[in-house]
Amino acid sequence: MIGAVAGNYRIVDKIGEGGMGAVYRGFDIMLEREVAIKVLRPELARQPDIVERFRIEAVTLAKLNHPNIATLFSFFRQGDDYFMVMEFVRGETLENRLRRVGAIDSFTAVPIFCQALEGIEHAHRMGIIHRDIKPANMMLTDNGSIKVMDFGIARVLGSARMTKQGSIIGTIEYMSPEQVLGQETDWRSDIYSLGILLYEMLTGRVPFASDSEYKTMHCQIEVPPVPPRNLTPGIPAQIDAAILKALSKNPADRFTTAAEFRNALLAGVQDAHSATLRLPPPPATAAQTPPITAAPNAPAGTGNLPETRVPPPGQRWGNLYGSQVKETRLPGPGAPMFGPELDPTAAWQGHGALPVPNQSPSIFSRLNWKHYTAGLVLLLTLLAAPFVIAVIALKPAGNTPALAPRTVQPPPSSQVSAPPSNQVAPVVPLLTPSPRLTAPNPLPHDPGVLQPDDSAAKKALSEKKEAARKQAEAAAKDRARRRAEAERALDQ
Repeated sequence: MIGAVAGNYRIVDKIGEGGMGAVYRGFDIMLEREVAIKVLRPELARQPDIVERFRIEAVTLAKLNHPNIATLFSFFRQGDDYFMVMEFVRGETLENRLRRVGAIDSFTAVPIFCQALEGIEHAHRMGIIHRDIKPANMMLTDNGSIKVMDFGIARVLGSARMTKQGSIIGTIEYMSPEQVLGQETDWRSDIYSLGILLYEMLTGRVPFASDSEYKTMHCQIEVPPVPPRNLTPGIPAQIDAAILKALSKNPADRFTTAAEFRNALLAGVQDAHSATLRLPPPPATAAQTPPITAAPNAPAGTGNLPETRVPPPGQRWGNLYGSQVKETRLPGPGAPMFGPELDPTAAWQGHGALPVPNQSPSIFSRLNWKHYTAGLVLLLTLLAAPFVIAVIALKPAGNTPALAPRTVQPPPSSQVSAPPSNQVAPVVPLLTPSPRLTAPNPLPHDPGVLQPDDSAAKKALSEKKEAARKQAEAAAKDRARRRAEAERALDQ
């Protein structure tokens, strides 16, 4: 079977084996995921009633969709074999965990067990009872959750029974009394099996175990279980009571639903956790509570309360206790109350308010609106200074292009009229070009930049250009003549 391909699934290795068949780890070729493949035994595949039970298990799982129940992916037949493909859960069974570590602390076991209750509660709402709850059918995943497995002998309420009246279905150590007797079962049978499961998780053993199956069956029907607190004293009392209620012989005395069982357990854990936080007060010591002696003349019924001794009229307090009371030394009239640092005018005269020390005024109390205005102007100036500096820095450097000087042309003589004798002629200053507006001096390495009025230089430049042009033409003619001579020499 290892390495064979059934449908879209390749069988990798064997995980375990049960009463109806073997379970293999497979690989979904199409979806590329790990799966668990349950294969019916060949000898059982030839029995129609067994095949029908196997098919009903698949139909039952197909109705369930819960995080704490293993999901069914597919059910099919290939040749004479029947395959049930389910979710592959990585982890270990609760049975292996209990064998490896023994009993589990109640604060750890109850939250894990409540997850199984949630999965079973979902199955009960769908009208399905498991009928084979035991640690081997509980898978603890790597992330700390639990999944209920193997609904192989589950039955849908209201459907026809797959077994004859009086036959036993399940594991004897976890079976309810009505299952042992072969009677009709309902969801309260699962409650009984769940109570035995939690009993084993907290104590490390089942309540009824014997070498003889007959004795075990007798204990399940007649013998009351030993309270789990007798075996593990650390179990909270409320959790102990919930387990004993779930293990009642009469189904009517058990929890009516798995949710009710779960709520009782969570309340017990919460109360136990709150009790651990309520620490008792520390015991009183002799140093903390000194003994109080009773007064010699205390009336009856006053206990150890000391007598309040008040002097009679006319007698001073000091005479009552055998000593003089220190005189209160107050300053004289006009003297400062508590020293020179206080205001002498506020000296106490027997009435009014007590003097207070002088406090230095704050620096802000001495400022007026002028100071705040100057500070605001200074702040704005400091804020604007970076922008001004940036504008000056970004201004292009170098000489500005020269501007042609403007000359003022005198008007024609015909339009010039003398100003009236009683008016002063306006003085029109001659516009002279600014030194910054004159054309820049030509660069020493650029002979082409000339002054506008340098005619001799222009003439010399034109002559030089003409001589250079003629020299270039002569050179070109010479090169052409040499090329022609070379071609003639090659032709000959």
